[in-house]
Amino acid sequence: VPNAPSLIELSPDNTRPMDNPDAQLPVSSMREIALQMLKKKESKTVQRSKEYGIAMQLNRIGTFSDYIFLDISYFNSTNLAYHIDEFRLFIEDKKIIKANNFQSTEIIPVWKLKELKNFKNKQRNIYVIKKAVFPGNKVLKLSLSEKQISGRMLELKVSYKDILQAESL
Repeated sequence: VPNAPSLIELSPDNTRPMDNPDAQLPVSSMREIALQMLKKKESKTVQRSKEYGIAMQLNRIGTFSDYIFLDISYFNSTNLAYHIDEFRLFIEDKKIIKANNFQSTEIIPVWKLKELKNFKNKQRNIYVIKKAVFPGNKVLKLSLSEKQISGRMLELKVSYKDILQAESL
């Protein structure tokens, strides 16, 4: 009978995961991976930037599927709390030859572990971005700016080589 309803039972042994490049990594999985990263101690620093008593440190870069996880620590050695205005990521030219020929593309994080508003001493956070491929003459720039007029701003530049050496999560 051609149109007869049927029931087909598949055992888990006879199934294979589907590779779907358009599938999004669920937030619950991002959170689980981020919490595993936080459990690891800050080992070898990938990059560090310090100015005005404020420091930003890229502890580790991890990859999972088409996502890059950035483990970042913030340090404040001043007596004034640092009130975060914005944290932004850009892919920029490594060297600026002419100001009118400068290229910069903003990368919006897909997810972040915590919504940081300020920090007095030390904070650590995980940011997740979609896989970004860029040539060796460009860098991934992390930029942190303060709300106040003080103008305390930090920039940290990460080379593509550092991203290629990211650990698999």
